[in-house]
Amino acid sequence: MLKDMWAKLDTYTCRAGDVTSQRPVNVRNEWGGFSKKLKMPVFTGWQDHISNVSGQMRCQISDQTWSNKAGVNNQEFWVEHAIKNGGEAAFFVIKAQDAAAEPRKVEWLDDTRVLIGEIERVGTATFIVAKRTLEI
Repeated sequence: MLKDMWAKLDTYTCRAGDVTSQRPVNVRNEWGGFSKKLKMPVFTGWQDHISNVSGQMRCQISDQTWSNKAGVNNQEFWVEHAIKNGGEAAFFVIKAQDAAAEPRKVEWLDDTRVLIGEIERVGTATFIVAKRTLEI
């Protein structure tokens, strides 16, 4: 399911600091990458990490205190890339079978659209505030 979505978005990731080392996103412990189709970083947006703030969807995509260091390092690499290149990124919504489980397993994902917006840092946490929706 996730592998198909990353392929649909023509997404890759790389070793931190080396954007020339493109490889497929590891669906087990990486939650973001760069979409050639969208020309920006794209992230998974867990449904339980989404809130509504002033009528806009706001999704937490990273927190430097999360326990999966491989996932956090991947997220932070692409967050920094987005910030350095205009501050915009995308996410697609996924629902966990059990939000408390580690690792999480995907119950379903919305493979019909991505939400695009500005990166927002609040302490150790990073969010995307959705400004527009792109059907894919």
